[in-house]
Amino acid sequence: MLKRRIATAVVMLVIFVLDLFFAPSGLFALSIALLCAASAWEWGRLAGIQTDRGEVVFATVVGLSALICLYLPFSDVLLQVLLGAVLVFWLSVPLLFRLRPVHPEITEARAGLLCIGAVVITAAAVAIEYLRAQVIPASPWLLLYAFAIVWSMDIGAYFTGRRFGRHKLSPAISPGKTWEGVWGGLAVAMLVLVLVLLLGDLPARMALPMMLATVVAALTSVVGDLYESRIKRAAGRKDSSRLLPGHGGVLDRFDGVIAALPAFAAVWVWF
Repeated sequence: MLKRRIATAVVMLVIFVLDLFFAPSGLFALSIALLCAASAWEWGRLAGIQTDRGEVVFATVVGLSALICLYLPFSDVLLQVLLGAVLVFWLSVPLLFRLRPVHPEITEARAGLLCIGAVVITAAAVAIEYLRAQVIPASPWLLLYAFAIVWSMDIGAYFTGRRFGRHKLSPAISPGKTWEGVWGGLAVAMLVLVLVLLLGDLPARMALPMMLATVVAALTSVVGDLYESRIKRAAGRKDSSRLLPGHGGVLDRFDGVIAALPAFAAVWVWF
């Protein structure tokens, strides 16, 4: 299973890097929109949509919304409102876990949950375009770094949790996750940050927002992962789908990204 997981991750990484650095902007936007549509299709299934047609309609609406947002010239004020609101939502999720760790059983379509999915997935697309082409200094490298923080958090948490995990993070939602895994993942993310600050040709004024954005994104990625796990448990599913060998579904791989990238971008737009 681990070899299969690694192989799939390597293939996805190669495709993403080639798309990010070498594909025309239109093709890159289309690929992000398709990724959002796939995530929305899985979210719709978890949120209780019972028909294939309903799942496709929801995925299409979210995918098209993401594609449109990738081309819209968002003002700084609008970006502050959108990304700030999404960040506040993700920061409030731990309180939700505290008040109600287990989501009520999902047996029919939940309008509120569908709206949340549409907003957070579309906001992730907006954050991707903002980091790639709008924020100063926007570049594919800054976007790749934001993704790398989530990946390093996942990798560090996985191996640290397996080796040293003793204290459960949220046993009612995801029994396999531990506090030791969180701290291990955060340590790896901080190592990536230090390497970038030492080796990258970054202006001194970028150091503080880079550090803050890294910490916020790393921790928010854990929240996004747990939130999806909570929905899956309520829907009675182990994986969001079986689209990705060794990983389950697109959401199983990108739930942390959907939460972390708007959080990372929000720091830049508000700083």
